[in-house]
Amino acid sequence: MASQLNALYSALLAGAIILGTRGAGGQNPPLRDLSVTQKPLAPLSATDAVVHKGLFTIAAVVTNSAGIPVSDLAPGDFTLLDNGQPAEIRTFSSSLTPPEPAPELIFVVDTVNLSPLQVKQTENAITHFLLRNNGHLEYPCRLYRLTLSGLFSSLRSSRDGSLLLRELQGTRSLWTVWRTDSGSRLSGLTPNRLSLRALGAIAIDQRDAPSRKVVVWIGPGWPVNGGEVGFDEATEFSTRLREARITLDNVNVWPNPGPSFNYHDYLDAPRSQKDMQPANMALQVIATHTGGLVLDSSGDLDRGIDRCAKDVRSFYTFTFNPPHTSQMDEYHSLLIQVDRVALTVRAPTGYYNEPVYFDNPSPGIEKVTVAQLEDLVHSKKDLLPRLENLELTERLSTPRLRALLRNVHNKQVSQALTTDADLSIALAPPPDEIGDRPPPPLGEQRTILLHTLDNLRNVIPQLPDFYASRDTVHFEEPAERKNESWKMLHEDRTLHFASEGHATVLYRHGHEVVEKEKNIGKRRVLHGERARDLTAWGLFGPMLSYALTAATADSTSLAWKRWERSKDGDLAVFSYRGVGPNNGPVITYCCLAQGNGTTLYRSNADTYGEFAVNPKTGAIIRIEISADLNEERDPDVPLIRSQIMVEYGPEELRGETYICPQRSVEISRSRTERQLHEWGMAFIVYGYFETMIDDSTFGEYHKFGSEARILPGFEEIK
Repeated sequence: MASQLNALYSALLAGAIILGTRGAGGQNPPLRDLSVTQKPLAPLSATDAVVHKGLFTIAAVVTNSAGIPVSDLAPGDFTLLDNGQPAEIRTFSSSLTPPEPAPELIFVVDTVNLSPLQVKQTENAITHFLLRNNGHLEYPCRLYRLTLSGLFSSLRSSRDGSLLLRELQGTRSLWTVWRTDSGSRLSGLTPNRLSLRALGAIAIDQRDAPSRKVVVWIGPGWPVNGGEVGFDEATEFSTRLREARITLDNVNVWPNPGPSFNYHDYLDAPRSQKDMQPANMALQVIATHTGGLVLDSSGDLDRGIDRCAKDVRSFYTFTFNPPHTSQMDEYHSLLIQVDRVALTVRAPTGYYNEPVYFDNPSPGIEKVTVAQLEDLVHSKKDLLPRLENLELTERLSTPRLRALLRNVHNKQVSQALTTDADLSIALAPPPDEIGDRPPPPLGEQRTILLHTLDNLRNVIPQLPDFYASRDTVHFEEPAERKNESWKMLHEDRTLHFASEGHATVLYRHGHEVVEKEKNIGKRRVLHGERARDLTAWGLFGPMLSYALTAATADSTSLAWKRWERSKDGDLAVFSYRGVGPNNGPVITYCCLAQGNGTTLYRSNADTYGEFAVNPKTGAIIRIEISADLNEERDPDVPLIRSQIMVEYGPEELRGETYICPQRSVEISRSRTERQLHEWGMAFIVYGYFETMIDDSTFGEYHKFGSEARILPGFEEIK
């Protein structure tokens, strides 16, 4: 049917709708220590909504018996084992695949744990590498220098070996990652703590770059025979190095200055604090856990660096999803097997799984029908706790919601009842609201839709200039408690009143403008990166045009749904599913965790939904649009629910009746963001998922313009 209607609809100019979640106003706290010079922000990155990547990305290097990388393997040659069980490899690519960004080679000059002579030898070896091929490097490189004064780095990665050489020699300034000024709390740190702080800072500094990085740390590393290391720090190192796609290589040609130390004795990843030993955080142990090389006593730094560089050229990238878990810091071992003999695979050996990586339903939710909810409200027994812990299985219509609200005299109970109803907007109505008429024949369905198309073509463009009031109630979950970790699901997921706003909506010359909203009632409380607002545009016409455009596109499946009872007679309800980049609303979300929390997410998601039509006039009375979001399919997308429902009804403007918005509900469930501080760096991570609702009512419609009348019976004054 959709293709048959396209020709009739080709002359209709469709508008657009924007649904989304945006950051609330106000200034965010600085993302780095104020004393540290800031790097310029990277450009905004685009999120690929087509390739369904896994939540985790890891790299593997495969070599033959001679240690030469093998680069001709196919996806079917690999098996990924997670805790010994086969795991689905969501995407696979190799370093030779064009979409894979160019890998980077990063050198760390460690002046804290090396003698001046050893530092000189290190710089000479790096110089030899940078000057190969007349300074034209095969892939981008970068330098970090760790000193007792702080950590410093190249301003950016470069293929210009001569430029990097000037940085190495000190004739070109390095960027300050952090500094241990005299008298600061950092100036007394031991080499162990300074070194771990540097490695952690490098991981945070590299989180936003999408490429794989091989970090070459030259030297024996830091002392491991003293001091305390927490289990939380071990899990943070594992997580942040994985996020940054860092493979850590250790090249050392000097004897370890400390007591006899065999890092192989400490390769078992700790599962809790009682398993922690200082040696678990040794350079060689961390390098092995990332799938990196540990080259000891080769006697030739140049050869060791060349060995690391070979691994930069050839590698494979895998993405996969961790399983759902309710336990924090649940360690999972990883093993990549290859279906060929005499090949060796080096890859990350494990990861720490967290409950927050996926959303999970609240435990103990009571599912009820509309009739059961009505009985509950009329009983008034334990009303608030039950309303806060239930989920409707049918849509609670606006008339029935208002009838229930008239029987409730407690504000909190009214708000809980409203949010329960709002969350049901995409469900089918209860049986007593479904008409018992048989589905109309195809010809009658086509006639109904032709009425609708005619209404949009002739009525919507003729809407007069007018203005209306919009009263919006915003609901959200309570703020996290201070003792809640970013790794945990939110303890309290009940929706509560957050703010109320009043705005005037202007509709002039077919364009919709919302004047600045004024908060009334309770003042909105902001919670840093967590604070967001919902925003929608296009309710006064463009949304209706969008719905019919999407519903009549070639790639859309349009179907009869049901007859639905209303106070004005039965409504004809059609469902649709739109597929393709031009059929979906623009979904925006601010902001992604990368880019220091400044990266805007935008996507044209596929959509599905339904619209209810007055079969006699063709006027759309209700429309519901849901973005096709799937957490299992797209775990790296920050939104897992984005829906809007708008109800329309007759409004009289200077003696003429128009169909205008009367109520809208917007729902979003998205990842929150948390700002963490580790290793002298501040950065943004995703936290638990949070639901937000905007429930808006429209009224006080007034038409722009003036009227003039000639009144008889008056004489002209001369």
